[in-house]
Amino acid sequence: MTDRPVILLAAHGERGGAANNARLAGLVGQVGAALPDADVGSILVNVEGVMERTLRACGTRPVLCLPLLFSDGYFYEQRLKPAFAAPAHVLAPPLAMWRSFAPFLADNLALRTISHAADPRVVLVAHGSKRSGRSAACARQVAALMQARYGLIEVGFLEEAPLARDMIAATEPPWSAVGLFLGEGMHGGEDFDVLVSTAPTAPVSAFTAGELPGLGGLIVAEARDRLRS
Repeated sequence: MTDRPVILLAAHGERGGAANNARLAGLVGQVGAALPDADVGSILVNVEGVMERTLRACGTRPVLCLPLLFSDGYFYEQRLKPAFAAPAHVLAPPLAMWRSFAPFLADNLALRTISHAADPRVVLVAHGSKRSGRSAACARQVAALMQARYGLIEVGFLEEAPLARDMIAATEPPWSAVGLFLGEGMHGGEDFDVLVSTAPTAPVSAFTAGELPGLGGLIVAEARDRLRS
């Protein structure tokens, strides 16, 4: 059996909208082209048991799983972590907790608002959860790290208080919105787009993490660092 390393990009998977997970497929292609000495693929963590089946198929090959998730909550702890028992199978922290991620978001935000005399107010939109506090905690951690490079970042959620729609409605212009979403389906496309399009005033800038063209390069850099370690 080959000893070529396997890199797995783990994502939640789309619901509604762009249900074909096109962005995830595009990232797999970018990472695979940049790292020709590895086999790059993806898994959807909303499919129960998929991680275990994938690791069994990899056998003794080195595996690096990069979770493109925005918290270390249920899907990370229950769907990914239990499968990683073999020494050659490595599970990285979720995307939101990489050292490079918050500066990456802040720098992209700064580039999009550079023409303004004053930094716009920023609402960081995250999913949130009624069952666990990890989604909110990780989003607030990202916001705190972004502030070191940009300025005051407030966090609003789709499914817990403070709700993003209320925060955006109360935010005075100029303002911007950044979404902690990978795909362009139900949350990263529909929910985020509705929040922005129905706001009392139009934002200076509004984007999700998944639509940023440099995301593939960020993932490649993380993979290289971890493969070397």
